[in-house]
Amino acid sequence: MTTQLDCSVGLKKETTYGTAVTVDRFPEFIDESFAWNPSFVQGAGMRVGSRLARSARRVLAKQSAGGDLNVELVSKGLGVLLEALFGNGVSTAVPGQAGVFQQLYTPTTTDPLNSYTIQKGIPTLGGGAATAMTFLGAVCTSGEFSASNADIVKLKTTWDAKEVKTDVGYAAPSYVAGGELFHFAEGAITIGGSQTPPTATALATGGTVAATIEDFSVSFDNKIDDGGFTFGGSGKRNRKPVVGLADAKGKVTAEYSDTILRDAYLNQTALGLTLTFLSTTTIGTSAKYALQFHFPEIRLEGELPKSAGGSVVKQSIDFTVLDGLVAGSPVYVALVTTDATI
Repeated sequence: MTTQLDCSVGLKKETTYGTAVTVDRFPEFIDESFAWNPSFVQGAGMRVGSRLARSARRVLAKQSAGGDLNVELVSKGLGVLLEALFGNGVSTAVPGQAGVFQQLYTPTTTDPLNSYTIQKGIPTLGGGAATAMTFLGAVCTSGEFSASNADIVKLKTTWDAKEVKTDVGYAAPSYVAGGELFHFAEGAITIGGSQTPPTATALATGGTVAATIEDFSVSFDNKIDDGGFTFGGSGKRNRKPVVGLADAKGKVTAEYSDTILRDAYLNQTALGLTLTFLSTTTIGTSAKYALQFHFPEIRLEGELPKSAGGSVVKQSIDFTVLDGLVAGSPVYVALVTTDATI
């Protein structure tokens, strides 16, 4: 028996693009919008005595699927989504910390991205069994991280899939035990100054602490292509999509307490940015669960401070993440966890 709360989403990396595998990772999610995206074409030929488009002249010429998955970021079980988004992920044991691992994610520089089977289970009204809708050949096209004031850190991923099937058996969900939510009270941000990127086993360090930031968001778009719909594919994509020139953009809101960010915007100064969420829970000997975003070079895109009618003056500051062509990656996401594998 079910209730309307008993919705599930599961996923697993595919071996062959578009060939179903049994999903075995089940994130606790806020909402999802996975849907079928058909392209119907209607014949336009005229026929005496017929004033409506005819059913025999309607064809399904092209189809795809996909949607969004919105989750809260937790210290365990998160790796599968981060690897899907960035394409690269490595899990390394932290020296001297038994049972502690640091997972490091960076954008792939090799085509193609991994594809996944995603299955959602939706219960029917009245306590009936969950119905399965399975999305094959799902590739994570983009993701947006948000750390709002006094809130839980969230990630919305967007997926492009080859097709949706309803004849794949429902996989009952099983959830990762333990783990903690990352949230606003655990966060600290540095902007500018001398910063050292994270390594396989150590988080990024250095920089100038920014004590006036109220919220933060950043998006990463793989800019996958929209091709691959070729003859012989029954109107479906025949191959995995390939990546393009990725786009990473963000935004912070800051109280206006000094001119540092204003001047960095006006002078287009290259700045490093690191945002770290550090749990108070000890794992291993002395380690803590942690989630960290590090961008070696960003450029600010506004704005100049404006009067606020007597209220505290705030700046809404957009930024773009750029590749400074130095050793390493222009984007890092690090996760300190007790998960040994991604």
